[in-house]
Amino acid sequence: MRLKITDAITALEKARQLIAARRKSTAVVLGNLALASILHRDVDAATSYLHQTIEVLERTRAGGGLNLAFVAARQLRPWRDQPSVQDVNDRLLTS
Repeated sequence: MRLKITDAITALEKARQLIAARRKSTAVVLGNLALASILHRDVDAATSYLHQTIEVLERTRAGGGLNLAFVAARQLRPWRDQPSVQDVNDRLLTS
């Protein structure tokens, strides 16, 4: 399963580069990258992608990206005691 998640992360990174100019789509790709990173148990990457997602959401108010950001935040519950997870949750709730 790890190989498939790694493949998904690689494909999503490529998609992100292709749609960089389309901000609303970028939020969706970043949200999916956060979710893939969580499945890969890479909390640092997941919180980094979530911070980037929030930055895009603050500019665009993209509904699909917002949904994914909250789904990813819920998936980070097992790591809720980590400062990086607390930071992203605080930021998500204040945006």
